[in-house]
Amino acid sequence: MAAKINALLKLSVIASLLLASSGVGYYYGVYLPGRDAQLDEERTLEKVRAYADKRAEQERLASEQRELEQRQAAAKIASEKEKAAAEARYQTCLKDAGIHHDASWTAECKRLADKALQDHADCLAKSNLSQGYCDTAYRPRDASPNCMLPVTAATALDGDLNTARNRCLQERKAALE
Repeated sequence: MAAKINALLKLSVIASLLLASSGVGYYYGVYLPGRDAQLDEERTLEKVRAYADKRAEQERLASEQRELEQRQAAAKIASEKEKAAAEARYQTCLKDAGIHHDASWTAECKRLADKALQDHADCLAKSNLSQGYCDTAYRPRDASPNCMLPVTAATALDGDLNTARNRCLQERKAALE
């Protein structure tokens, strides 16, 4: 019977060893590789999420940069249009001032020529004055736009032109600020 107990004892020790080694085998053969695979998968997913987040942030920043550049380009175009419009208004203002000056000069030439003719006619209408005296005293004046005006009239018209030009320049400066 001792031999049976000894054999039974040996079998129980072998069964215990097999059971313990199967647990250790399962742990190292099945559980750990599965857990490592799951951890690797989680790490990979975390890396993919981090990459996707980083990529989305880069795209957002790039989009914001493009929007900023577009706004700046639009502002620059608008500014250039405003400058061009201000310059066009300035040139028109200068042209109008010149036209007004020329028209005033021409009108003054005509007025002085008409007055000289009228004064000559009035002189001739007086019977006691000779035609030679009237021709000498009241010479006909040039009625063309290029006539010579008296200094006071010419100075006044040129002063008005300079005032108009300065006004144009100030309007231009105000528009560009």
